[in-house]
Amino acid sequence: MVKKHIALKFVLSVCLAFLWTGATSAAHDLFRQMDADGDGRVSREEFTRDMQKDAFDRLDINNDGILTPEEWKKMGYIRKHDSRQEVFRHADKNANKRISLPEFSNYAEKYSNIEEAFMTLDKNMDGSLSPDEVTLRPLFRLITIRY
Repeated sequence: MVKKHIALKFVLSVCLAFLWTGATSAAHDLFRQMDADGDGRVSREEFTRDMQKDAFDRLDINNDGILTPEEWKKMGYIRKHDSRQEVFRHADKNANKRISLPEFSNYAEKYSNIEEAFMTLDKNMDGSLSPDEVTLRPLFRLITIRY
């Protein structure tokens, strides 16, 4: 019985270590992805660009680099059909009924809480994020775009 208990503890320890290593590795991969210039820090600009691209990619269902009214309609955040269309028109600056990444980024820059999220993560308030600060990225799913 004691051997079973020790063996179970060992297996549990190995599993936890594996999960921790996987999470740490994923966080480091994420940091490298966000650190576009490779300087070991994620600047406000790099953070903003990555968050906007991530949000855009989630909406771009067919991965063609353009948001269509059909893709926009599938976004569950805006309940009212009229409001959804109004926001789409507002973001579609050239009125071609398609939202490009630059148009989306411009809209998100004005109407999102990305800056607030950056300041929350920048624990030492040095204006950039370290690898330790970026490991908190699952919280970024809370980033919102105001409509």
